[in-house]
Amino acid sequence: MAELTEPQRRTVEQLIGTQERPVVAADLVRRLRDRIERALADLELREAVWLTKERLRAHGRCGGLFQAQLAGEHARFAHTPTTAAGVLAHRAVEVDMTARSPLDPFEVASIAARRLVDREDPFAVHWAALGERGQEEALAEAARRLTLFRASFPPLRELRSALAPIPELRLRAEFLDARLVLSGQIDLVLGLPDADAPLRATRLALDLKTGAARPEHAADLRVYALLLALRFGVPPYRVATFYLEAGTWQAEDVDERVLQHAAERLVAAARDAAHLAAGGTPVLAPGPWCAWCPRVEVCPAADPEAVPGPVLGRAP
Repeated sequence: MAELTEPQRRTVEQLIGTQERPVVAADLVRRLRDRIERALADLELREAVWLTKERLRAHGRCGGLFQAQLAGEHARFAHTPTTAAGVLAHRAVEVDMTARSPLDPFEVASIAARRLVDREDPFAVHWAALGERGQEEALAEAARRLTLFRASFPPLRELRSALAPIPELRLRAEFLDARLVLSGQIDLVLGLPDADAPLRATRLALDLKTGAARPEHAADLRVYALLLALRFGVPPYRVATFYLEAGTWQAEDVDERVLQHAAERLVAAARDAAHLAAGGTPVLAPGPWCAWCPRVEVCPAADPEAVPGPVLGRAP
């Protein structure tokens, strides 16, 4: 490995880690799936329920917000400056890892923007509305975030054979004959399976964030751990939220307790979704999320301090 800076070395030694990876029980994933299926066996779902980390987060906040998301009451997706900046930064990281030769950050950001415009209509609409000056500012911000990523991680382009980085990995798990679906997209997964010990946990799942840590980030990561376990038959050894501005992270080593916690959260949300679909009344819990709930102006329990805003993009 090439010589690393102190922040890069800290990431390698403390986050990616050099310790022996754990080996999981051969029946772990089967027991997890059986536990979920048994807990939901009596549910009557007339229509398929699709759960994501955002909907699970809404479920933990307020039943009304959860019901609104399940009903598709949010406005048609459109990027905000915040969501567009996040998508562009993530795509820039992907371009940087897969480029055949080193590129400067602004060039990487420009390539990422062109690819997004070509492939994603919501981003193309947002990009066109920015105008030339706005686009330059957006590219500069993406270049800044890529620079922060490079400053904290070893050169992944040079370490593809060793770390096998996979950006924006989409996964889903189906239950009850696909009447319940859990899906998610992981910003970055590192690690190759162990050919000699296929039950060894070798993957690290990462969420890349700007800004400060939030309590719900840990719960989001457990969703990723469950999805990886169900899809690959082996969970990641660790999940982490990496905060680019500070070069710090929140990490959790994955064991059966972590996976069971995620499974129980999934079961609770699925049961409440079935209850609401059958005409049940949601339990309302006002809070800061009222500001981006589509029902804020008609909800009897809405936070009076909440200021309704456009329900566009992805809620915090």
